[in-house]
Amino acid sequence: MGTSSRTVRVAGRPGTVGVLAQSNFGGVLTALGVPLPVTDLIPDAARITPPGNSCMIVVATDVPVDARQLGRVARRAVFAMARVGASFSSGSGDYAIAFGTADPGRPAVPDDALDPVFAAVLDAVEEALLNSLFMAVTTIGAGGRTSHAVPHRAVMRRLSAAGRLAQP
Repeated sequence: MGTSSRTVRVAGRPGTVGVLAQSNFGGVLTALGVPLPVTDLIPDAARITPPGNSCMIVVATDVPVDARQLGRVARRAVFAMARVGASFSSGSGDYAIAFGTADPGRPAVPDDALDPVFAAVLDAVEEALLNSLFMAVTTIGAGGRTSHAVPHRAVMRRLSAAGRLAQP
């Protein structure tokens, strides 16, 4: 599980977008634009990684939006999965839901004012997904099945070699 949030200004008013993401999806992990194939990071990955999987994303906002606009926000959340390399394979059941916490008496912001919310959702979902992966620890479940954490040192070496990290 990973979380992230962003503050935005919409129609001249401050707002917040918060994300909770459960990541369990296939594809080539990408961080800072650098592909990080699981087979390069975890030697046994081809043998241990089942195809398909699913990602679940919850987006909350206090920006006054209506139900139709929340549907648009939820779709942006799924789009953000592509930023981290999701494959959206046939066995995948990825979905997102969005809800609002604004006072129901406030009118919804106009559609043409939603761009900052959409940008915040894309950024916050990307960060929440990466947080969920990089903060995970290797666990052993039922039947001795091991779920491997992303090896941080290997990721740091790849990002450094690609020039995406500041040198100490």
